[in-house]
Formats: sequence, C-alpha cells, structure tokens
Amino acid sequence: MRGVGVTLDIPEALVEQIARRAADLLAERRPSSGLSPWLSAPEAAERLRCDRDRIYDLIALGKLIPRRDGRRVLLHRDDLDAYLEASR
Repeated sequence: MRGVGVTLDIPEALVEQIARRAADLLAERRPSSGLSPWLSAPEAAERLRCDRDRIYDLIALGKLIPRRDGRRVLLHRDDLDAYLEASR
C-alpha cells in the first residue's frame, strides 16, 4: 500500500506530558553511578563548559556558594544546575 499516509494532530501539552513521563521512567531505570554530588572547581568548570576562572568569578559574585574541604573548593551539582536554570 504505497502512498498511504496517516497524520495525527497531537496537542503540544500531551507531547510534553509524554516526554516528562519518559524522562522519569528512564531516570528510574538508570543505574546509580555512585558519583559524588560534589565537584571541584575544575570539574564544575567542565560541567558548565567554562574555564575555572569563571567558576571563581561566580563564587566571588555570590552566584555560587562553595563548600570547603580544607583549601579545596567544592560545589554541589544541584547548585550548578540551579544556577543554570536561574540564568535562563
């Protein structure tokens, strides 16, 4: 049956709902990586795809709040994600 096509008109809200549910299911099935939620400044820079100096600038501006382990600066993954979401 050549030349036969089907067109579906799916509301955008339904597509979004399906996408969110699919993402939730994938997250549930993803094996726990065992990765620490804490990143060093160079790791945070890699995650944000910027240089390390930019991370220190964001800390100085109060946009990222570091935790310290001695002299080592640590940033939480969730804080980095929240910064990115806030800067949209």
